[in-house]
Amino acid sequence: MIGRRVLPQEQLEWNERWGVPYGHDCKDLSIAQRIEDPDPSRFGPFAYQRNNHTRLFEYPWAYFTAKTEPGMRVIDVGGGLGGLQYVLASEGCEVVNVDPEAREVEDWADKRGWTGFPSVGVPLTELNHKRLNDAFGTSVQLVTDKIQDVDLAKGTFDRAYCLSVIEHVDQQEAQEMLKAIYSLLAPGGVCLLTIDLFLDCKPFGVLDHNVWGSNIDVHELVTGHGFEIVAGDPRELLGFPEFDLDRVVGLIPDLLMGYFSALSQAVALRKPA
Repeated sequence: MIGRRVLPQEQLEWNERWGVPYGHDCKDLSIAQRIEDPDPSRFGPFAYQRNNHTRLFEYPWAYFTAKTEPGMRVIDVGGGLGGLQYVLASEGCEVVNVDPEAREVEDWADKRGWTGFPSVGVPLTELNHKRLNDAFGTSVQLVTDKIQDVDLAKGTFDRAYCLSVIEHVDQQEAQEMLKAIYSLLAPGGVCLLTIDLFLDCKPFGVLDHNVWGSNIDVHELVTGHGFEIVAGDPRELLGFPEFDLDRVVGLIPDLLMGYFSALSQAVALRKPA
């Protein structure tokens, strides 16, 4: 399915509670100022990562579709400093955030003697991740490897989230990532995916890719691993035989548009029990 502009009431209330997608009462403060605040928790867990407008749909859709429970083991692939990991941890889940950006940022900073913050936000570093764990009273584990390379026990996670990440890699790496997620999930475990659909890239526009990424063939991505599709409309998932370009174009007035002309495809996959 593709995210709509009009959300169900429970999703609207969830967004209001947690400050999705930009945080509570902090629009006049830079992200650097927020994380340096004496009480970063007052801005809420979603105040520390630059988010596209489509996260209004993505975060609550993933949360309610996953139906997590206290005690579940959860993996957030490419979680950055996003707020969902802290929400799930605060509700009693054991959360692991797998994101290689932290290692890349640390290496870049070490080589240049850089210790400050970029004007557009704050980087994912182990220090900043710990700051937010401390602020929200959580204990999310940060793993700075690619999901394909992690040393985590296979078949032990109940839920996996990969939200607005897949479109930033090529089709082959996307396949490798999903294969790794499948191996980490326990039987019956569910993977929640959201994938940007760029309107300036083929088949809508003329580009093969833009500065953000490319339009991934979702059908090719999700088939062949053993997953069962438990949520998602094939008519709105690029690459599926049922995908209807004219229908999607006709629905654009009702769809939630990101700031860089992107829609958000969503699909939930279950590893058979």
